[in-house]
Amino acid sequence: IRDGRVEKISATRFPHEEGARVIDARGKWVMPGFIDVHTHYDAEVELEPSLGESLRHGVTTVFLGSCSLSVAVGDPDDLTDQFTRVEAIPEAYLRPLIREKKTWETVSEYVEHLDGLPLGPNVTTFVGYSAVRSHVLGLERSLDPKEKPSGRELARMKAIVNEGLDAGCV
Repeated sequence: IRDGRVEKISATRFPHEEGARVIDARGKWVMPGFIDVHTHYDAEVELEPSLGESLRHGVTTVFLGSCSLSVAVGDPDDLTDQFTRVEAIPEAYLRPLIREKKTWETVSEYVEHLDGLPLGPNVTTFVGYSAVRSHVLGLERSLDPKEKPSGRELARMKAIVNEGLDAGCV
């Protein structure tokens, strides 16, 4: 740690460097601030990528894709429907935003999109299962508890989740 910042992480002990403080963090989480693992900033990050309100509260890492909701894959109108049902975000604001901002088609492209935003905190995203399911089955089928995906559909959902994990999602 140098000047209050984590400068180097090592799996082994290394000699003290001048001006650095070395701590043994084996088995511990070392982070520069709070980690907010449950946000619904999927739309907000498109409007205000700095997420300044979180930063003001000491949050340095946020997770998107909470509650299985995500804008990573799917039709903008279906995604709007999902978020307005769960988050009570007015459809009149959300639909045009998602239609305008969603320029990606795959989870990998979404991660690239996030990486290109002028983000304030560190941002990662879960692979939102509701979005994946509705993307593959269609919104109406995905909402019907009697509907079961075919083997091919299940394989496609697994492939999308694996693509997300490979792209760095959690």
